[in-house]
Amino acid sequence: MRASWSPVARRIAYGLCLAAVAAAAAWHYRHEGTALPVDDAYITLHNAEVLRRGVDPQFGVAAMVGATSSVHTVLLALLGAVVHGEAAGWLGAWVGIAVYVTGVLALGVRYQLSRWDAGLLVALSLVVAEVPHQLTNGLETGLAMGALAWSLALTEPGASGLPSRLQPVLCGLLPFLRPELSVASAALLATRWLRLRRAGSLDLRRALTDVSLALLGAAPWALLNLAQLGALAPSTIAAKRLFFAEGCIPLKVRWEWARHSLRAFADGVGYLSRSVVLWPLAAAGRAGLLTAAALVLAYTTQFPGALGHYEYRYQYVLVPFAIAAIAAARATPSRWIRGAALAIAVVALDANLWSVGERWEQHRRRCTFTRAELAGAATWVRASLPRDARLLVHDVGYMAFAGERAMVDLVGLKTPRAVALHRRYTWATCGATRGDAVHRLALDTRPTHLVVLDSWDAIYRIAEGLRAHGWRVEQARPSGRYQVFSLAPPP
Repeated sequence: MRASWSPVARRIAYGLCLAAVAAAAAWHYRHEGTALPVDDAYITLHNAEVLRRGVDPQFGVAAMVGATSSVHTVLLALLGAVVHGEAAGWLGAWVGIAVYVTGVLALGVRYQLSRWDAGLLVALSLVVAEVPHQLTNGLETGLAMGALAWSLALTEPGASGLPSRLQPVLCGLLPFLRPELSVASAALLATRWLRLRRAGSLDLRRALTDVSLALLGAAPWALLNLAQLGALAPSTIAAKRLFFAEGCIPLKVRWEWARHSLRAFADGVGYLSRSVVLWPLAAAGRAGLLTAAALVLAYTTQFPGALGHYEYRYQYVLVPFAIAAIAAARATPSRWIRGAALAIAVVALDANLWSVGERWEQHRRRCTFTRAELAGAATWVRASLPRDARLLVHDVGYMAFAGERAMVDLVGLKTPRAVALHRRYTWATCGATRGDAVHRLALDTRPTHLVVLDSWDAIYRIAEGLRAHGWRVEQARPSGRYQVFSLAPPP
């Protein structure tokens, strides 16, 4: 059902959303604290601190080395001037939540939905599967989902209460929030031009203006990456791809891995996945189909395991497309399509409300792991190892954030030398000679200790591989999931 939103009504609605987010943030801070549930969130905090101070005492590289999202890194650097430590990451997550919630509301306003429908969309967008966890994971996920929601809302002049010229600016920004959103950015610009062409208002001047605005949105982040990395795009995904070396296994196996992750994600979001039948009916949904196809193709061919990393977080950028498709369907003249969209939304909301408590408990357990294992390992390193120790680390996030020792990233996100070695040895042999790459990296950098999560060491046999190359590897930390070994090079 369509309804008009006056400027006053829009301001009240956005204000209520922001007030609700502020209240939720206050509750979260009081009852849950600021611990972040994933190690990668802490490397972003480290990068932001290096960006503010201009020096990296742990790795000796530029701040943007190892940063996937330049936008998110700059945001945390700015917040770090106001609040310190992991509180900056926590606050950054809540900024992302505010952007996301208001972006979903803007979809309801853009399609002139009733207040009830708009509220239904906002509620659904917040409780689907692991969305609460992804929004508070301390990474750029929530900010990317929010920027995408706003980009989808700003497709019609004045419909959301903001100038539609902001959409090209956001399209320029999206790839620097998440690299895989480059396809979404291009698809949304193309959708915009098709809409303008049908309305008879697209000419060369308008197209060039949009391109200029997109370049304006991209310019600060592109220049930052060029200055710090010598490239437009981050190297983080490439570093992980080379270390995990999944792109050289048989295509049939890669597809099975990807299919398993896609099915698990679809099962997780439950009835919301049924909204895919609505996607072809709206321009926003068709842009989502292109984005999803590009994402699945890229990861399946190069890095299929990533589709399941961190509770399928790379797939959650598709949720705003699902919400936008439902919003568009609720605004169509067809009674049947409106009814189908309402049924999907209501059933999906009901199903997810029953499980949101259980999923939040899982999120809490991940935060407890951070407080106990990640913080515990960093505390032990500070208390037990000499100041001149050099650590060879697999999960470098929290250790870089709080370890206060020089480090070498054996994956390569923060140590570019490792990327070249994994390309030469690990990728070239589909992981068979990963131990050679780690050995040569250790010879080049001379670490005194190895820090590795027990489960990762069981899979990739980092300690065993070093021993096989003649290194003396002895357990130094007596307990804990993060094992610390002393290292001595081969004679």
